[in-house]
Amino acid sequence: MAGIPPAAVSFDESAPGYEQIMARALLPVAAEVVRRASLRPEERVLDVGTGTGITLAASAGDGRELTGLDGAPHMLELARQRLPGATFVHADFAAMPFADGAFDVILSSHALLFADDRVAVLREMRRVARGGARLSLSVPGPENVTPTTVFGPIYERYGIDTAGRYPEVDELAAWATEAGWIEVETATDPTVAIRMTDEAEFRTWRNLGARAQATRGWPPERHEALTSDMLAVAPRQPDGSFRLPFGALYLTARVSTTV
Repeated sequence: MAGIPPAAVSFDESAPGYEQIMARALLPVAAEVVRRASLRPEERVLDVGTGTGITLAASAGDGRELTGLDGAPHMLELARQRLPGATFVHADFAAMPFADGAFDVILSSHALLFADDRVAVLREMRRVARGGARLSLSVPGPENVTPTTVFGPIYERYGIDTAGRYPEVDELAAWATEAGWIEVETATDPTVAIRMTDEAEFRTWRNLGARAQATRGWPPERHEALTSDMLAVAPRQPDGSFRLPFGALYLTARVSTTV
């Protein structure tokens, strides 16, 4: 799709489903990312990979100037509905159209994972952060508390490569340090999960984001076979709903005041 970074195409196509399921699941993660940022009044805040704007919405108030960036236009449409007073920019997070040192705080919830070069994106985040600025972000993981623990053998059988998708906490910290951030601190929360009320929501989730990207171009019968195999092993709750492990790794850091 013209003008949309390749990694964002699947998210653009599935924006309503993302808002229905993933935005709901990530609300507590977004709140924690914002809490760890220790926001102050009137700061300039950038949310990288803002999606439908849940993290930016959690940072609103006290005169802060809010900007969200995402590569998926349909996600940004939903973000504008959620937070009409903010500025939303359609761009690739590997090449952000902002001046050096434009922001006081950089936020990002579960978006960095979709960068082809994660260190380069962290370096780009640092470029647009002023001296002394703060970074607070999350990614899913570690791998032993992600959907791969449930569906890994099925993904492998269908030729879906998930190797190296989810970082360990030390790896995440190393990326930030290599990108030039200092005072890097990390934390983990293995309890974060994706909850879906029924099979219809599970089917919607199956066709979101990376799963949609990995199965693009498949014939309908192969899609259905994969979904059926996943449903057969997906962990159900007593009420028939689904709860998939997802996890969260948190990272905070800052830019040197001498930059």
